[in-house]
Amino acid sequence: MIRLDFVGTCLVLCWISFVIGSSSTSNAAKTSSSFTFPYVKPDPYPVLVQIPEGAINNFLKTGSSTGGTYAMVNATIPPGAGPPPHIHHWTNEWFYFPEGGLVIFSSDQQYPNPAQIPNGIQLPKANMHRYYTKPGDLIYGPAFYVHGFRNEGNVSRTVILAWTPDVMSQYFFEVGQIFTDPCRRPDISTINKALFVSEAPKYGINMSSYWNEYVASWADDFQPALGMAANAQELFDLIANSSSQNDSCKTLQSHAALSQPSFLLIYSIGFFIEKMLFAFS
Repeated sequence: MIRLDFVGTCLVLCWISFVIGSSSTSNAAKTSSSFTFPYVKPDPYPVLVQIPEGAINNFLKTGSSTGGTYAMVNATIPPGAGPPPHIHHWTNEWFYFPEGGLVIFSSDQQYPNPAQIPNGIQLPKANMHRYYTKPGDLIYGPAFYVHGFRNEGNVSRTVILAWTPDVMSQYFFEVGQIFTDPCRRPDISTINKALFVSEAPKYGINMSSYWNEYVASWADDFQPALGMAANAQELFDLIANSSSQNDSCKTLQSHAALSQPSFLLIYSIGFFIEKMLFAFS
């Protein structure tokens, strides 16, 4: 009798666990859309750039290897870092959050004229909508919207960013600080912070000079399309169409290798040539 009671109790507990587990899984499916990011072969000499707003961009791809079709970075976002509200006029953008933990935000209105910004003088300021990202979120950011993201936590987070076409790599190379040793980040200079804003229009960007310059209000009600609904097929096509362009390149496994004279010389020459070509284009 005792054995039957014990078995019955176990069956009841198992059934309760199954129901709770099924309910949790169902709820998770409704609130998240985890996405597996495709493999991207990095360029042979990835570039590390300290961005003036605090992020560290590891350039996996630039227009030099993608025919100008896109650029991609694996960015580390320390606590408190992230770009202030800004507008892209020449590029569309994807955000992939492997760990989640960052806040992304967007306006609900487009601002297609770069000469008319929502600073409360030229145009009314924008109402911003925020979303707390979850692991595996892929989000698409089309041009003309005020947008950005921020790390409001106390640990660094990672985000993969892709822009099409690539004008962003030249922007970051100009306004950021390139370095080779990931253990020795440069201090962010006042000059670079100023360049971050002043040089942005050259690359089709309106960048806020302070956090709420373009913002009238904040609300935690942003509901972005996630995963495949976030124009993922276009991203797949960009990666696939450019993957053959650097198949013969040898991938650099360690950023520290750039500190060796031979690697540093090759990188410096390549970067100089790219800057010269850009200057005369």
